[in-house]
Amino acid sequence: MDTIDRVSIWAIVILIISSFALITGHMGEAKPERQTQQRTGTADVPAVRGDLDSRVKLVRNLMDADNFGRAEALLKELIQQYPYEGEPHMLMGDVFMRKQDPVKAMFEFKEATDLNPDYLDKKTPLFQGKKLKTAVKEALDEIDRRMRLNPGDESMKSDRKTIYYLQRRIAGSCS
Repeated sequence: MDTIDRVSIWAIVILIISSFALITGHMGEAKPERQTQQRTGTADVPAVRGDLDSRVKLVRNLMDADNFGRAEALLKELIQQYPYEGEPHMLMGDVFMRKQDPVKAMFEFKEATDLNPDYLDKKTPLFQGKKLKTAVKEALDEIDRRMRLNPGDESMKSDRKTIYYLQRRIAGSCS
């Protein structure tokens, strides 16, 4: 062993000892009773959450009654009022799917999953993965049909990229 080897060994030993001293010195400082920051500002305000829940229930009733125009108008208001909530976007995607427009639905589903990734997690009660897989398949079929009719349409190519993005997100979600 030459001097460079000895110096490097001593440097490693000193680093190990100093890191051990730092770790033992800071043990017990983490306080688990601290409040964790919420993802959205409205989730922790019960009055706001109650208002959103009641309006979402109204939208669901309108959708069940096949009143998609009124439901869409109410959802646009909700999206304006609660821009960081994913649920209005998810419901807007449902409205578009029922109106047989899977491409527009994909944009809403993408926005919903970007705002709340729990829609893709099987371990949460918000899981919507199976519905999203079906919607992605329908949207890809629609895009392919439109691409055959007009092969040079750049907007269809960008729409297909968005659908592929959502498909990757679904495939990469917790399974």
